[in-house]
Amino acid sequence: MQGVPIPTSAGGGSGESAGSELKTPTGLLRPRRRGKGWDFGFRKGGDLNRQGALFLFISLVISYLLISLYLGLVSYTMIQARHVQDLRETLLQIQVDNAFLEQQIGEKQKGLFQQAIQMGFVPASQVEIVGP
Repeated sequence: MQGVPIPTSAGGGSGESAGSELKTPTGLLRPRRRGKGWDFGFRKGGDLNRQGALFLFISLVISYLLISLYLGLVSYTMIQARHVQDLRETLLQIQVDNAFLEQQIGEKQKGLFQQAIQMGFVPASQVEIVGP
């Protein structure tokens, strides 16, 4: 049975002796200590002491730095995302322009081919080479 106090005596007998204490299987029962942790003066109802003010100031500075870092990172990410979006829009515009130019080149090539035939030129596959 854990947590149940066991009476013990210093003399080892069954009578009441002057050295009796309450023991648990894990050790002696000790009263709980309060007021030894993070006490900035609020528990006593007083003002903020120097240690509390320093802790509060440091926590505010760290919070400010973390928030600034986060906002800077978000801002940088937004700027880069906008830059990528601009590059995508430019790419789409260049692809449209490229398709238009390819169409114009195709039309001009057909016209030039017909003009060459009218002038008497023939495709290279139909040319006969005569030796000396």
